[in-house]
Amino acid sequence: MTLIPPVEVSRVLLLALVAAGALTAIATREPTSSFAGGFAAGAGAAFVVSFLSNPRRGSTEEEDRESP
Repeated sequence: MTLIPPVEVSRVLLLALVAAGALTAIATREPTSSFAGGFAAGAGAAFVVSFLSNPRRGSTEEEDRESP
């Protein structure tokens, strides 16, 4: 069995998926609303993990030293 390498996803795309899922959860009735809420939670978790695994860096070494 061969492993498939992970795909890099834009943080902006993840944020858009969270927003779309949250709005759909608010605007629709129960079966779709529950699915959209879970979808938004999953995309939000992926968004947080992306920040934890690869924090943003400054454009210069000096900015890197200033940021935690």
